[in-house]
Amino acid sequence: MSEILVGIDDSAGAEDALAFARRLADATGARLQLASAYPYEEWPSRVASHELGAFLRDEAQAVLDGRAASLGDDTVPTHAIADHSPARALHRLAERIGAALIVVGSTHRGAIGRVLPGSTGERLMHGSPCPVAIAPRGHAAEGPIGVVGVGYDTSDESEAALRAACRVARAFNAHLRVIRVFDATRVGTPALMTFPGYEAFNQDYEQDQRERLEHAVAALPSDVSAKAMFLSGRPGTELATQSQDVDLMIVGSRGYGPMAAVMLGGTTHTLIRDAACPVVVLPRGTEGGLEALFPRAEVAAS
Repeated sequence: MSEILVGIDDSAGAEDALAFARRLADATGARLQLASAYPYEEWPSRVASHELGAFLRDEAQAVLDGRAASLGDDTVPTHAIADHSPARALHRLAERIGAALIVVGSTHRGAIGRVLPGSTGERLMHGSPCPVAIAPRGHAAEGPIGVVGVGYDTSDESEAALRAACRVARAFNAHLRVIRVFDATRVGTPALMTFPGYEAFNQDYEQDQRERLEHAVAALPSDVSAKAMFLSGRPGTELATQSQDVDLMIVGSRGYGPMAAVMLGGTTHTLIRDAACPVVVLPRGTEGGLEALFPRAEVAAS
């Protein structure tokens, strides 16, 4: 059975994270595990206060018990963890239980209906051993997942994101939007090329990217309803705009950094600060990112 680890505290953001995680669990049969970190170190020292530690642990456990009770399932595992860093606590627990996904909510400082990760979400985005999902503020009241978006730029990381998005779309019987944002400002100018030559080179490169996108979508399984979207602009900004019309956005990590770890690149960094739907960021260097949570599926058309 797959495990979805949910970061819990007494904020509304935790309620949003739990609501999104429950939707995924209902669709996949995964088990939820709830974790809350409290600011205490259990290492013996002259300044340690066992009474304070017990009080903080009981407070964290009470919050966990309340969230678990809201699920109507008294078998949901809960973890009250002594650690000053909630991100580190979630990271270590995810490794120990082999979590398929970590879900956290947005900070209360963000706008209603928008993603804005707090410090825990930010730190998880720099080294988590499994995919990380950020639920937008107010997501607890949202409806079902009917449209899944995926950022695609032909890189290995975006290919993995596309495979993962295909699995998700199948699980929810949702439509899939494969979004390629072409940023002409990132196309390098070949040495000694005149402007007319550069313009022709840029047009050829853009056409090549369009064709790659169309080919990738055409190669998806016939039972997945998918649409190719080719846009121009800044990738992070455009993906955030498109998030207003989808129920879930999936993106890969940046193209360098530790293998099998989430690494936040510039595009995702922009996206997760203004997305209007939950965002899932996949680890770098994994086959599909969500294969432990969703059934394996061939992504090439038969």
